[in-house]
Amino acid sequence: MNILTFDIEEWWHYDIYSTEDKWDSYEPRIDLYLDKVLDALDSENIKATCFCLGWIARKYPGVIKRIAERGHEIACHTDRHIFVKDMNPESFNEDLKNALDILENISGKKIKSFRAPSFTITENAKWAFEVLANNGIEYDCSIFPTTRSYGGFPSFGKGKPTLIKHNGVEIKEFPINTGKVLGKDFVFGGGGYFRLFPYWLIKLLMQQSDYNMTYLHMRDFDAEQHRFTYFDFERKFKSYYGLKGTYSKFMQFVHDYKWISVEEAGNQIDWEKVKQLDI
Repeated sequence: MNILTFDIEEWWHYDIYSTEDKWDSYEPRIDLYLDKVLDALDSENIKATCFCLGWIARKYPGVIKRIAERGHEIACHTDRHIFVKDMNPESFNEDLKNALDILENISGKKIKSFRAPSFTITENAKWAFEVLANNGIEYDCSIFPTTRSYGGFPSFGKGKPTLIKHNGVEIKEFPINTGKVLGKDFVFGGGGYFRLFPYWLIKLLMQQSDYNMTYLHMRDFDAEQHRFTYFDFERKFKSYYGLKGTYSKFMQFVHDYKWISVEEAGNQIDWEKVKQLDI
């Protein structure tokens, strides 16, 4: 089961130092690769899941319409790319409702799937599952089952489809999966990890797993994007390494494997037989 997903946001949304009052002054670049990516998916007859910001939907409603018209699943990535772990149940509920309202209005469909920015449903933000379920979300893709800079849920266990039970609600979880490199668990199917690892290694790790979850952004393909000034070398490296070669790597990626959306995967799974996790 190989699940193809994209986080639909502008090139600056990933930056933790960028504030919303500056966003209108930045050059819009969301459209530079979107149609190329959609055309590539059409050529391979692939339907993906696109986790979209409510902010994107209000600013560029045509982006959401084009994705939906191509038959891809529109999913939610919060309203303004605020880390879930930095919100509380009340503020997250408001943010989620705002995003769902605009995304459903434009797409004309009920939103079933969600991913938190930077996988920030953490062990200290389990309350988010109740908020998601109460707003009609069936599938979550926010769990990063190891440690990372801004999120991580290391107690989750192996990254595979899981039925999460929390405070009387159930959420069907599609976490990020990992593979072992030199004895250590690494993510390899998205973002900076996809840009960093050579394609032969990504293929090897995929072939070792019967479940692969991806997450890509338009900025991962955009070598000409503005660079933020980082004095932290590690942060700069993660943000910009490998941009020039990512699109060609992606084209090979979609050609070499069969891909499905989150909703398709959810319909294929017998959820009574997967891992059950009470948290």
